[in-house]
Amino acid sequence: MTGFLDNLSDIGRGLVEHRVRLGITGLSRSGKTVLLTALVQALLHPERLHGLAAVREGRYRAALLRPQPSQTLPRFPFEENVARLTGTAPDAGGHPTWPESTNRQAELRLSIRYRPPGLLGKLGDEILHLDLFDYPGEWLLDLILLDHDFESWSAAMMEEIAASDLPESKALRARIDAVDPDTPTPGAEATAMELAPLFRAHMHARQEAAGRALALHPGRFLLPGELEGSPILTFAPLPPPGGDTAPRRRRGGTGESPRALMRARFDAYRQEVVRPFHRRHFARLDRQLVLIDALEGLARGGEATARLDRELEALQRALRLGRGWLPRALRPSIDRILFACSKADHLPSDQHPALEDLVRRSLSKSLRHARFGGAETEVLSLAGLRATREVAADGRTARRYLAGRPMDGTEEVAHYPGRIGGGEDDAHRAGAERSFAPLAFQPPGGLDAGAAWPHLRLDRALEFLIGEDLR
Repeated sequence: MTGFLDNLSDIGRGLVEHRVRLGITGLSRSGKTVLLTALVQALLHPERLHGLAAVREGRYRAALLRPQPSQTLPRFPFEENVARLTGTAPDAGGHPTWPESTNRQAELRLSIRYRPPGLLGKLGDEILHLDLFDYPGEWLLDLILLDHDFESWSAAMMEEIAASDLPESKALRARIDAVDPDTPTPGAEATAMELAPLFRAHMHARQEAAGRALALHPGRFLLPGELEGSPILTFAPLPPPGGDTAPRRRRGGTGESPRALMRARFDAYRQEVVRPFHRRHFARLDRQLVLIDALEGLARGGEATARLDRELEALQRALRLGRGWLPRALRPSIDRILFACSKADHLPSDQHPALEDLVRRSLSKSLRHARFGGAETEVLSLAGLRATREVAADGRTARRYLAGRPMDGTEEVAHYPGRIGGGEDDAHRAGAERSFAPLAFQPPGGLDAGAAWPHLRLDRALEFLIGEDLR
């Protein structure tokens, strides 16, 4: 009933307001917090948004932050992030720093006054309410769990654990092997409390080794938010009955079996965490921006491209794309999705097309399905806040370098990260190993909270996501 009333209220607002709900997500370290902060700053100070038609044509009047529609969601800390990036935070000492990553959902409303083009513009200005919904990409991947029960999920997780050589995975497997999962026992809760931290350690180690979160890893184990320490996050996978563990003699006992307890908590996680998130928030989105830190994965080498393919496949499986037959106000659905290759300022501009092509190839099958379902899609390399500038070195005019302050230094340096996939100039010595090693940079100096900030293609991203709503 609560969900029905929420949807009814949401439909009512959609009929009387000109509103777009934009979801912004990305896996850990993808730059989501900075991107969202820079996006809001750009709309408040649109002087550099030349790629947004309403700005270019002089129809963009102004934007203001307004009270958000949800009274229960945290507000995105825009002002605090601006203070850190401009070096005006109380503990910043006058030095700009990157803001802390967000690990929970948050919301922010920006109202934009604009003049429609043509004859409609003679009737006066209109207002677009842009509701920005920020949430961790790990929570988006949780939507895949709705297609699984405890048995199928456990089977997939046990296969992953068995194939991993990480110490954390071996410790988890050894403890699971010592559990009798099907005998009722008063110690089932103690077993769950012992296995859950080991399972979380395994997930963190796998994430660190792969450079990203993996599908079927419960997102709240990695970023628990307000659920930290709750029983609903106290479960772990178990081998199937008669599976690859040695047979155990069944004994009579009292209490609940570990399997029954784990299954109940897995089901509760799906029903009380994942499904409400989908119903109350994700299913109401109109547009979606997904940040992808492809550079970090490529820098790890090895099977980086294959890992990127798997990540994007998991994200696509979790996304709800396409239009229904009802108008958007009556049946909201995501009809535009932008896959943004973040931190493009860590790569020379002549390599940006190659980066976009790499991601586009990884998404090719899913993008066709999304377009067939009626959703418009785009892949774009961007930087919400540009921390570098391009320079040429003496005698190397064909090679573009990036100038900026590295995270571990105080002086500006010129850096060449290598070429995606290698190249002749990156292996000029016989037998040299081709490498790709982008550098992390500090925020640019001289940012003003009351002025526009440098960016890369943020205006093109906004034109794709909301340009048609400003016409």
